[in-house]
Amino acid sequence: MSDPLPTSPAAEQPARRAMLLGGVLLALVLGVFALGKLGVLPDGAALDSWMEGMGDSPWGLPALIVVFCAAAFFGMPQFALIALAVAVFGPWTGAAYAWIATMASGALTFWVGRLAGEEMFRRYAGRTANRMAGFIGRNAFVASAVVRNVPTGPPLMVNMAFGVSRAGFLPYWAGMAIGIVPKILLIAFAGRSLIAALAGNPVTAIATALAGVAVYAAVAVWMRRRDERQRQSVALIGKDQVDNAAGSAE
Repeated sequence: MSDPLPTSPAAEQPARRAMLLGGVLLALVLGVFALGKLGVLPDGAALDSWMEGMGDSPWGLPALIVVFCAAAFFGMPQFALIALAVAVFGPWTGAAYAWIATMASGALTFWVGRLAGEEMFRRYAGRTANRMAGFIGRNAFVASAVVRNVPTGPPLMVNMAFGVSRAGFLPYWAGMAIGIVPKILLIAFAGRSLIAALAGNPVTAIATALAGVAVYAAVAVWMRRRDERQRQSVALIGKDQVDNAAGSAE
């Protein structure tokens, strides 16, 4: 039996980031609870009513997709975009809409990279081009899932790098569909906890926030360790073919 792989500092990054997010989220929940009690913010019932009205709009999802796609080219952080969806449509509807909009944005930026080609991508990405290429392993599905939960670079650069590479679109998109879930769930849990804080339920708010952080940390750490066992960097465009299967052998 082989010895377990040692935990590297890189593998610990998602856990540290989750702890930091947990601390920030806890402080935010307590702050919202205090402001709600002072009457500075609307109560939970008013917020729920407003979000239900927004969620019923037939143009809500198409508008959000346009916002996500446009924002990708301006470098707006995905956390902010997902938080916007959760704030407007509520935790669970917002999470579902954010997932759909992220998938649409990911498809667009992948094909922008594919059509632009390596030369234009390197000119646009600058020094980050090689670093982006280093996160595309021989298995497109696994790499696309893992890269969503490790510090690499702007989503636009990451997705364009997949497009420039030999990665197939469907394996890339399938990996992305799974990889973006932890981040979206974290923000959805955060939104639910803030609503609970506004409703005057600090215990529920804190428990929900901590549950979201725990889910995010567990999935992110697992993905990072899997990536470290399997990663083999390849050139953006070269002789080596990218494995476009929906998984990889252990």
